[in-house]
Amino acid sequence: MRAEDGDNIRASLIARRDAALKRWPGRSGEGFEAEMAAIARELDALARALDGADSDPMQRLRTWRAAGEAYFMVGAKYALQCATEAFRYAETAAGGAEPEADAHELLHLKHQFGLALLKLGGDRNEQLASEAATRLSAALSLARKHMPVGVASIKYELFRAEHTVTQLRGTRRAERRDADKAREAQAA
Repeated sequence: MRAEDGDNIRASLIARRDAALKRWPGRSGEGFEAEMAAIARELDALARALDGADSDPMQRLRTWRAAGEAYFMVGAKYALQCATEAFRYAETAAGGAEPEADAHELLHLKHQFGLALLKLGGDRNEQLASEAATRLSAALSLARKHMPVGVASIKYELFRAEHTVTQLRGTRRAERRDADKAREAQAA
């Protein structure tokens, strides 16, 4: 696949996504979810084709990120899992493009990836919350340099992720203490 073809297809799918966002400003409903899921699948297929053709890493990063964002907008658990997978592929592509990578692309990738992990894990998965905090911390660092207007919201989301990790660790410690006390009581 030629780079120009990939760019054109991605641009048309992003235009279709933007039209869906205008048509369904509440970002909900069966029609919205169906349209966004279809767009996400098409972006996913395009990204896989670009990976198979060993295309430009920035083009692959942008396409995987767009697929991840579309999956994230669907919001269902399966879609969030697909979003995190797409964002992981985008990070891999970014690794090959690091020297010339666009800081705004990386910022948006880390930010969206962190949000998807946080939403996927809810308030129940320490590992996902920890991964979210790592991504959001990287996004915050990039935002301070390249997009100061986004710092406040990313700080808040990072706080949520770190708070979730702290809460889950505290709960786990308390459960271990209770289990230890129960074992000691049984042994006595």
